[in-house]
Amino acid sequence: MTVPAVAELAWALTRAGFPTLRFDYRGVGASQGRSRHPAGEKRIEDLSGEVADLRAALEQLVQTTGARAACVVGYSFGAAVALAAARDASVERLVLVAPPTVLWDFAPLRELRKPLLVVCAHHDALCDRSRFTLPEGSQLAVIAHADHAFARGLQEMGRTVASWVGSGPADLPAPPGGEGAERQGFREVELPESEEAPLELDDE
Repeated sequence: MTVPAVAELAWALTRAGFPTLRFDYRGVGASQGRSRHPAGEKRIEDLSGEVADLRAALEQLVQTTGARAACVVGYSFGAAVALAAARDASVERLVLVAPPTVLWDFAPLRELRKPLLVVCAHHDALCDRSRFTLPEGSQLAVIAHADHAFARGLQEMGRTVASWVGSGPADLPAPPGGEGAERQGFREVELPESEEAPLELDDE
């Protein structure tokens, strides 16, 4: 939960006024338990343990905030977990950031009947955008000059997600020459790199 992309997502959403909850799956960081997916192994197998962890985190967030449901934002491996839990009643909408299509089958996206935003890096060897068949009304945003870790375009990624969660898909800019994506029922949005200084998290 401390990787830059996840920290940026939490900061951008918090700054936009949303309560957020980050957590590590079992066996990761200081979390107890044992993971079936050791760090560094480029494979995804049984996600049942991680889905149970996500459901527990959702229950905690909903109970402490008084919300009826929540938006689940999953980055990389977390995108696969988020999709696996997407049918739960506590999941109101879904954001998948850098979903690793070369490691996991994201075909169930086509059956999703909830608001969906997929955010991809323009240069991501793990995410093949041509493999997506997204449902009607969903959006696909592409961050220019970024790679899977968002070493560049980190702030654009955070702002894109916060904007969509806060105001819905209509607030994202129209895609440049995205006619093919429009015909498939979703919009592909290419975002320029910003000159703004990176946001800093307080140490206190």
